[in-house]
Amino acid sequence: MNKNQISWKGGIFKSSDETIQGGRDFSQSIFPGSVVGLNGDLGAGKTTFVKGLLEGLGYTGNITSPTFTLVNQYDLGSTIYHIDCYRETEMKSWIKLGINEYINPDSIVLIEWYSYIESLLPRDMIKIDFKMISYNSREIIVKK
Repeated sequence: MNKNQISWKGGIFKSSDETIQGGRDFSQSIFPGSVVGLNGDLGAGKTTFVKGLLEGLGYTGNITSPTFTLVNQYDLGSTIYHIDCYRETEMKSWIKLGINEYINPDSIVLIEWYSYIESLLPRDMIKIDFKMISYNSREIIVKK
């Protein structure tokens, strides 16, 4: 399956609970080897969506934003890397940190603020945009 075969299209989500459920639903569209880029303003729901996605894949532990750690790792049979490029926007730094080693056929990679390093990422990456509508509402759009 590639990004053009993803049936989950996103939509309008009016609460954190709905955003988490959207992540759970989307989790059924990814598999080892998937790279998912998430873009949107601060507070737009990217990490909340990732919480649901990880829950949908069976993760039951604590899920936090990797804003300060840059990379969080979750093991679920496959390794899932949750990466945040917000605080480190330099491509040279990501190359030194081994971004290419995270992206492999055995892992799932979720990258918040992917646009900072997009040229380092696979062209067939799944791209998801988050747009705030109001304090609680957001639109989540899967881009082809």
